[in-house]
Amino acid sequence: MRLPRIISVLWCVAAFSMVLSAPLPAVAVTPEEMLADPALEERARALSKQLRCLVCQNQSIDDSDADLARDLRVEVRRQLSTGSSDAEILANLRDTYGDYVLLNPPVSPGTYVLWGSPVFILLAGAAIIMAGRRRREDAGGTVTEDPAAPLAMPLPPGTRRTAIALGSLVMAVSLGLYLMLGRADLPGQPLAGRGAELAAAADASNAQTAERKADLDEARSAAAASPEDVGVWLRLAMAAAAAGETNTELAALEQAEQLTKGDPAIRAMRAEAMSRAADGQVTIPARELIADILTEDPSEPRALFLSGLAAYQDENFGAAVEIWLRLQSLSAPDAPWMALLADNIADAAKAGGIDLDAVTAARGPDAETMAAAAEMSDEDRAAMIEGMVEGLAERLAEEPGDAAGWQRLARAYDVLGRPEDATRAMIGRADAMPGDAGAQLAALEAVVVNRLEDGFAGDAGRLLERIASLAPDRPETLYVRGHFAKLSGDVDTARALWQALLDRLPDDAPIAGQLRDAIDAL
Repeated sequence: MRLPRIISVLWCVAAFSMVLSAPLPAVAVTPEEMLADPALEERARALSKQLRCLVCQNQSIDDSDADLARDLRVEVRRQLSTGSSDAEILANLRDTYGDYVLLNPPVSPGTYVLWGSPVFILLAGAAIIMAGRRRREDAGGTVTEDPAAPLAMPLPPGTRRTAIALGSLVMAVSLGLYLMLGRADLPGQPLAGRGAELAAAADASNAQTAERKADLDEARSAAAASPEDVGVWLRLAMAAAAAGETNTELAALEQAEQLTKGDPAIRAMRAEAMSRAADGQVTIPARELIADILTEDPSEPRALFLSGLAAYQDENFGAAVEIWLRLQSLSAPDAPWMALLADNIADAAKAGGIDLDAVTAARGPDAETMAAAAEMSDEDRAAMIEGMVEGLAERLAEEPGDAAGWQRLARAYDVLGRPEDATRAMIGRADAMPGDAGAQLAALEAVVVNRLEDGFAGDAGRLLERIASLAPDRPETLYVRGHFAKLSGDVDTARALWQALLDRLPDDAPIAGQLRDAIDAL
């Protein structure tokens, strides 16, 4: 059972903490319980179907709406998230609650009779039927050798049918009684002797509910006291999500979005909340919002995750793999969502019959490989990366539209200490994403930082035309356009662009003083 470069307002976002799930859940399972990883969520649902609700007669925790059933579902997901296997989770719960917690307890000396009862019943019924048939055969009308012995009279047809019917009835009734009353997974006194344990679990559940409500009330008070503070609205949104109050969460996120003038990260949080409100399904309104976010910021991690999840839910597993692989390539090796993302990618590849090894090999070295290379000696690192880079560069020459591949190639060249090739790869990425303002700016930044303006003048001109059309008022656009205008000798344009940027900056901004000096020096 998706969530890079994080901008300032994402300080409160922790690795897709507002969980999603690919499949439609049962009514009992609430959206906030579900795991973001579809594979883990599928395992959680399978385990829940094997566990008995402690306060329900013969009902699994997956189907139960009881608070104690919910607590057990949360505990199962917590253990899954820590890496526990299914067997370990079941063993832990058996240690705590005994075999009673399992809907299908293991075969043991104490349950031999019950588990063996179905076989015994079937054999007994079969024996009755066979006995009736054998008697019919033995009574076939032959005379015994002793003339004084009485003749063996055949059973009347009605009597034979009655015997067979009686045997079948015995089997059917016995099996029915077994299924209703005698199965090994049905205890005789389900709640006997468990009052104290159940009361303690109920108290813990009530305490958790009260704590969530207190957090929500406190967050509401903080938002009312500081309505212009984006942080308090984000805190309110997270508290509302934990308490299951979706409307409050969405209202808080909308307020934060207004205060930040439509920050992509907060809009992505709202798209996620909309999906959770729809039982984990990425709805059409959420998809439209995600598309708008990715148009503005194609690297927004939460939006990329949700986009991949939408493709997964559409059973477009190839697209899901590609989207999630792109998010993986854009993320730092130690990003908290990397393990989750790897599981999602593997699950989508399995569902779609995709050869993941072939796909990842074609994409070149990933972030983890590059991080591992950084720990090697210079010689070993160069040898390893050179081998991977050569194949990747050849493939990109044939498939120049792979933006994530160009990003990987640029990182590899950076590790190899080849800034010119790294810059060329960044330009290739920008050309693969001509409508992405961020990609154009990243390539121009590489040109400027590596002082390669002369060697890439033609490429820079092409990128500048795009960025001037895509995002003319972005601060980065104003600065880089001014920089290249100055280099070309167009001092008036450089001054106008930098002054426009300076007018938008606070007086105490660190760059403001440097920008004034640069304008004065023109």
